[in-house]
Amino acid sequence: MDSTAPVRVSGIAALRWGLRLMREPLSAARRCYQAFGPFVLLDAALPFYRDPRVVLFGVPLVLTAGAAFHREILEDPAIWRSVSLMPGGPRGSAARRMTQGLMRMTGPRHAHYRKLIAAPLRRASVDAMGEDMVRLAAEDIAAWPLGETIDLWSYARRVLRALAIGLLFGDDRQHGYPIADAITRVTERKWARGSSAFPVNLPFTPYGRMVRESEALERRILAWAQTKRGHADERDLAALIVNSPDLDGRPASDAAIVGHIPSLYGGATEAGQSTLFWTLLLLAQHPRVARELADELHDRLGGEPPALETLAKLPRLDAVIKESMRLVPPVPMQMRVAQDETTLSGHRLPRGTRVVLSTFLTNRMPDLYPEPDRFLPERWATIDPTPFEFPVFGAGPRICPGYWFGLSVIKVALAAILTRYRIAVAPNVRIDYTFQPTMRPTAPVPVMLQRPDGAFAAVPIRGAIRDLVRL
Repeated sequence: MDSTAPVRVSGIAALRWGLRLMREPLSAARRCYQAFGPFVLLDAALPFYRDPRVVLFGVPLVLTAGAAFHREILEDPAIWRSVSLMPGGPRGSAARRMTQGLMRMTGPRHAHYRKLIAAPLRRASVDAMGEDMVRLAAEDIAAWPLGETIDLWSYARRVLRALAIGLLFGDDRQHGYPIADAITRVTERKWARGSSAFPVNLPFTPYGRMVRESEALERRILAWAQTKRGHADERDLAALIVNSPDLDGRPASDAAIVGHIPSLYGGATEAGQSTLFWTLLLLAQHPRVARELADELHDRLGGEPPALETLAKLPRLDAVIKESMRLVPPVPMQMRVAQDETTLSGHRLPRGTRVVLSTFLTNRMPDLYPEPDRFLPERWATIDPTPFEFPVFGAGPRICPGYWFGLSVIKVALAAILTRYRIAVAPNVRIDYTFQPTMRPTAPVPVMLQRPDGAFAAVPIRGAIRDLVRL
């Protein structure tokens, strides 16, 4: 990329920006971008936003935005290493072992395990799941209570759990569902403010409870893995890990199993749950778009179940999901850590530098996305951004291997919901957001499940969501 000079912010000003990033990461990142541009070095002893356990003594925290930075960093994973989404914890703890999944690996180990899990995630494999995908979504969504108020976030989580366990983890609901729920709880514990602000391992602290819940989760995972030993299944990610040798030809260790399964489950559900929730919410607040999508589904499906093959060819459905992910990306900020001294945009950076890649800001670059804060799915009829310009699934050699699975389950679930219900948001509900690490509401979001009568209407809503989207 062309050399771009960074703006260095030091001392009290850097600390002030660091505190803003911890409190309101997205709005603070936007203000920082507006004040200083796309390449900012916060040069002080700063706690990283959302995780004060990591303190940068003399190492800058770098904030970036734009496709050029995404390209330079994501095309060089040997230098710029990912940060785990799973809990960290004391050395030797189950919480620490759960950070050692695919995202944290580099070099031959990463290549070995990425190839191992690729088979069930290839497009042909996902397309072959289509009938089961539609069946599982229909089974879960048919049980949603028509005419009653539900928490939309919890129900989005439920359907994504059913699809992930049913399609990628052997459809073992008896063991898989409790483990899936435990993974969700531990992940939320890790990202909660209490764990980050006071990382002390005592029985009564949030951090301590996260460490102990991780130990219980590890025992459950290993017991589940034992039931899968000797039962290879190319459509079961857990069975693939359990029954395949490691890079050195040795049987899978307990540490490898515990490192992989939580992050694989999280990767299969977290982004999809976030996208499904925000898409339903945005449609409820944009009657014109909701009506156009309902007409497309009615005309193309004709009352038949929403087959994956048909859904994959619906342009309005595709555009609505892409526009939702653009406005509210499931992972709005990514972090990479420099494994050696390196350069970024021609500027030298020390080993250990942490770089924040802002998908949130990159998805709002007005030269490609005019009126960037508006929900305008029709823009996708005339644009075709590269993965670096629309990095919701990552980009470069380590682009998310499950992106086709994720996109497919969102389409199937969304179509199944919209052909059965109209989502009516409760008037004046407050919708604030956080990311743990995906975008999610901070409190339940009550919606009424109505019949699909076409009576789409926006209602007043309050909260921080209005800072992200012009409603």
